[in-house]
Amino acid sequence: MDAARERLLRAAREVFDEEGFRGATTRRIAARAGVNEVTLFRHFASKEELIGAALEWGHGEAMARLGAAALPVIPRDLDGDLRPFLRSVLRAFAASNRGVRTAMAEWEHLPSFRGWLLGPSEAVAAELGRYLVAAQAAGLMRGEVDALAVTHVLLATLFWHGLMPSMLPERFAGGAEVSMERCIDVVIDAIRRPPEGEEVGS
Repeated sequence: MDAARERLLRAAREVFDEEGFRGATTRRIAARAGVNEVTLFRHFASKEELIGAALEWGHGEAMARLGAAALPVIPRDLDGDLRPFLRSVLRAFAASNRGVRTAMAEWEHLPSFRGWLLGPSEAVAAELGRYLVAAQAAGLMRGEVDALAVTHVLLATLFWHGLMPSMLPERFAGGAEVSMERCIDVVIDAIRRPPEGEEVGS
């Protein structure tokens, strides 16, 4: 990829994350990229085209990171499988905290960009749902547990710990990761199938 184009894509994504679509002017983006607006318009015909390309580029990077941290196709151990995946997603989520908040605010007004704005969150939801159904089929989860409900609980845990520590730091005295680990403990204890001869809750 052309170096100037890549700088423009990165700058456009950063400015969009910080300012939203309206605030991400071509002047601001060009200045962030270290080029003039003439150079920007040589690469992109409009602000809409540039923002769309930047969101698509950022989406591709996020999906690659998620792919590297994917849950196993064949579940082996709830704790050993889920915990590293959730930690990885939380770190990525926390690193793009501002962008996530912007995406949540903008997706309704930018329907053509919806897939790029919400795609990573949808991919995490799909991956968790797939894994939990497979884990239940493999006998790792209790049969009466609703896999979709567990998916929602884990997603809520990720959103809480990814978004809220900067706004409510007093709720996370040990840090977001420590707090999330405790939540994972509760979820796994609640859903795992106990070994033969061991009663639930014992």
